[in-house]
Amino acid sequence: MYLLIVNPQAGNGRADRLFESIQRDPLFKEKNCRTFRTAYKGHAEKLAEQIAEIHHEHVQCIIVVGGDGTLHEVVNGLRHYPAIPVALIPTGSGNDFSRGIKSKLKGVRLFRKIVQNPKRLSVHIGNYVTNGRYKHGNRLFVNSVGFGLDGALVELANKHQFRKWIKRLHLHPYIYPIALLPVLRTFEPINIEIYIDGNKEETERATLVAVTNHAYYGGGMKIAPQANIKKKRFSVTIIDPLPKWKLILFFVTVFLGKHTLLKEVRVMEAETFKITSKQAIPYQVDGQASHCFQSVLSKTEKTRMVYWS
Repeated sequence: MYLLIVNPQAGNGRADRLFESIQRDPLFKEKNCRTFRTAYKGHAEKLAEQIAEIHHEHVQCIIVVGGDGTLHEVVNGLRHYPAIPVALIPTGSGNDFSRGIKSKLKGVRLFRKIVQNPKRLSVHIGNYVTNGRYKHGNRLFVNSVGFGLDGALVELANKHQFRKWIKRLHLHPYIYPIALLPVLRTFEPINIEIYIDGNKEETERATLVAVTNHAYYGGGMKIAPQANIKKKRFSVTIIDPLPKWKLILFFVTVFLGKHTLLKEVRVMEAETFKITSKQAIPYQVDGQASHCFQSVLSKTEKTRMVYWS
């Protein structure tokens, strides 16, 4: 049995239109597919948890029809069921996870491949805790966690009025570069302490710190060119304070992965990562923004099977 979790709002309704095509495919009935639709933010996580509790012995794969945010919710809903494979048919605005695993097929063709003869990828995804809330705050992420400028950009990009304006002008692929200009007017580097595998880094201020499972984030920016999602280590990119004109240069070059040539950019690997600050710092995780004083990240011990093609 294959279970589909569909976010009808993903990609401005593109997910819903695609699902209608998938539902008409003969394989949908032949493979005993069932569908659950999300109705609000966080619903995919609750659905995944309920589905796993009831069907964990029979489900062959949970297929997400939506964006990276929907996948983030589903993986967190399945955190107590690491043996259940997941697959993503991307219909969001960023779709960085599909880039990160180098998935080529899309739409109905990808659905057919997943239920017939998928490629299988075993990955260690990320685990994060903010502000020491280990008992209730233990969460998973599939793409990245970014602190500083990254968090400030996502916070603006997720505001309703900003997204409404972007949608009206059909500028979704450029939402983060567009958000950069207003954010730059007031943004200041963050004061932090960073620990890589328990060792303190010589970093007191930074513009941006990105911890990633794979190479991409922000809708195609190649922030960590050497990252590999199959590794049990993160890629950590630290951007030291930059003049504003150089920040613009950074965002131009990051889509090609050439930002690492800048002297203010440092890239390293880490099995565990910790960041602390005396001030609340903006951060984003898989495209969702918040603030924290501390965050601890590590790779999951158990792998998650991902079906792809």
